[in-house]
Amino acid sequence: MKDRDPYHSALNALAGFAAAGRFGWGEPLVATALAEELRLSPTPVREALARLAGEGVIEHRPGRGYFAPSPTASDIADLYELHRRLTHWALDAAPAPALRVAEAPSPPDLRLEILYATIAAAAGADILTRAHRRVMLQLRPIRAVEREVQPADLEQIARQERLLATGRVAELRAEVDAYHDGRRLAAPAVFAVMRRSGQSIERI
Repeated sequence: MKDRDPYHSALNALAGFAAAGRFGWGEPLVATALAEELRLSPTPVREALARLAGEGVIEHRPGRGYFAPSPTASDIADLYELHRRLTHWALDAAPAPALRVAEAPSPPDLRLEILYATIAAAAGADILTRAHRRVMLQLRPIRAVEREVQPADLEQIARQERLLATGRVAELRAEVDAYHDGRRLAAPAVFAVMRRSGQSIERI
């Protein structure tokens, strides 16, 4: 990938904006305005928006354009549940792996993403890996708000990492369930914050 490729520059920048929660709930994403901000022409920005819409990171409304996600509380809870089920599927498919998660002073969100990506990859099923990646991309803007509503439990993350590293799958399943149960309970509060965000999450 070329560093100066306008399409990939736009894609990386817009994906980063979405992951950071910069776009408010349902905010219109105007290609010309974004292109001006990124100092790119509108064409690669439109192409990047189309790619992100195809991955479910943003919404495309035919005849109206592109918009930041506007999930309901139920949508958010459903995404959490889908992520939980994909994780269980990966644990079912993997041969009881004892996998070491890279130990680094990463932000909690990144540690969780690495943890669950490691579990998905261990299953050795391309379709599962792709499905997991798609759900993680859809969850990134939600996680930007989630960490404000419900800060990550560092001990819970460390516990899941230890259980994965030692191949204690049954206990890991229980921890995965506990983590996702907590997220589902927080979904209405996450939705309420997202719904208020007519502006950037950074300014809430």
